[in-house]
Amino acid sequence: MTSGYTPGSMPEKDQPGFDQILRALREGLNEDPRLKEMPAEEVARQLVLGGHLEGEPPSPLVAEALGGLEAEEQSLQNDELSSEGANPT
Repeated sequence: MTSGYTPGSMPEKDQPGFDQILRALREGLNEDPRLKEMPAEEVARQLVLGGHLEGEPPSPLVAEALGGLEAEEQSLQNDELSSEGANPT
Protein backbone atom coordinates (compact mmCIF):
# COMPACT_ATOMS: atom_id res chain seq x y z
CA MET A 1 0.00 0.00 0.00
CA THR A 2 1.44 3.36 -0.95
CA SER A 3 0.58 6.57 0.82
CA GLY A 4 0.74 8.79 -2.25
CA TYR A 5 3.34 10.88 -0.48
CA THR A 6 6.95 11.33 -1.35
CA PRO A 7 9.18 13.76 0.53
CA GLY A 8 8.75 17.23 -0.91
CA SER A 9 5.38 16.46 -2.52
CA MET A 10 1.94 17.60 -1.48
CA PRO A 11 -0.38 15.08 0.21
CA GLU A 12 -3.38 13.80 -1.74
CA LYS A 13 -6.64 15.75 -1.46
CA ASP A 14 -8.25 13.45 1.11
CA GLN A 15 -5.17 13.42 3.35
CA PRO A 16 -4.32 16.01 5.99
CA GLY A 17 -1.51 18.46 5.30
CA PHE A 18 1.64 18.95 7.34
CA ASP A 19 0.20 21.80 9.46
CA GLN A 20 -2.87 19.73 10.32
CA ILE A 21 -0.67 16.78 11.28
CA LEU A 22 1.54 19.00 13.42
CA ARG A 23 -1.47 20.46 15.25
CA ALA A 24 -2.97 16.98 15.72
CA LEU A 25 0.37 15.68 17.03
CA ARG A 26 0.58 18.46 19.61
CA GLU A 27 -2.96 17.66 20.78
CA GLY A 28 -2.27 13.93 20.78
CA LEU A 29 0.99 14.29 22.69
CA ASN A 30 -0.77 16.35 25.36
CA GLU A 31 -3.14 13.43 25.87
CA ASP A 32 -0.62 10.61 25.39
CA PRO A 33 3.11 11.45 25.58
CA ARG A 34 3.90 7.84 24.62
CA LEU A 35 3.11 8.72 21.00
CA LYS A 36 6.72 9.92 20.75
CA GLU A 37 7.90 6.36 21.31
CA MET A 38 5.62 4.76 18.70
CA PRO A 39 6.41 4.14 15.02
CA ALA A 40 5.01 6.78 12.66
CA GLU A 41 2.46 4.31 11.24
CA GLU A 42 1.00 3.71 14.70
CA VAL A 43 1.02 7.43 15.54
CA ALA A 44 -0.95 8.10 12.35
CA ARG A 45 -3.57 5.52 13.39
CA GLN A 46 -3.74 6.87 16.94
CA LEU A 47 -4.32 10.43 15.69
CA VAL A 48 -7.34 9.20 13.74
CA LEU A 49 -8.62 6.98 16.57
CA GLY A 50 -8.22 9.85 19.04
CA GLY A 51 -10.32 12.11 16.84
CA HIS A 52 -7.46 14.51 16.05
CA LEU A 53 -7.58 13.81 12.31
CA GLU A 54 -10.36 12.58 10.04
CA GLY A 55 -8.17 10.60 7.66
CA GLU A 56 -4.96 8.67 8.23
CA PRO A 57 -1.97 10.73 7.12
CA PRO A 58 1.03 9.30 5.26
CA SER A 59 3.52 7.90 7.77
CA PRO A 60 6.53 9.68 6.21
CA LEU A 61 4.73 12.98 6.83
CA VAL A 62 3.96 11.95 10.41
CA ALA A 63 7.61 10.99 10.92
CA GLU A 64 8.69 14.38 9.56
CA ALA A 65 6.27 16.19 11.90
CA LEU A 66 7.48 14.13 14.88
CA GLY A 67 11.06 15.04 14.02
CA GLY A 68 10.11 18.70 13.80
CA LEU A 69 8.46 18.62 17.21
CA GLU A 70 11.47 16.89 18.75
CA ALA A 71 13.80 19.50 17.27
CA GLU A 72 11.52 22.26 18.55
CA GLU A 73 11.52 20.75 22.05
CA GLN A 74 15.30 20.39 22.02
CA SER A 75 15.69 24.01 20.96
CA LEU A 76 13.40 25.19 23.76
CA GLN A 77 15.33 23.12 26.31
CA ASN A 78 18.62 24.55 25.07
CA ASP A 79 17.21 28.09 25.32
CA GLU A 80 16.10 27.43 28.90
CA LEU A 81 19.52 26.06 29.84
CA SER A 82 21.24 29.03 28.22
CA SER A 83 19.09 31.55 30.06
CA GLU A 84 19.60 29.74 33.38
CA GLY A 85 23.36 29.78 32.89
CA ALA A 86 23.36 33.47 31.97
CA ASN A 87 21.36 34.53 35.05
CA PRO A 88 22.83 32.88 38.16
CA THR A 89 20.76 33.42 41.28
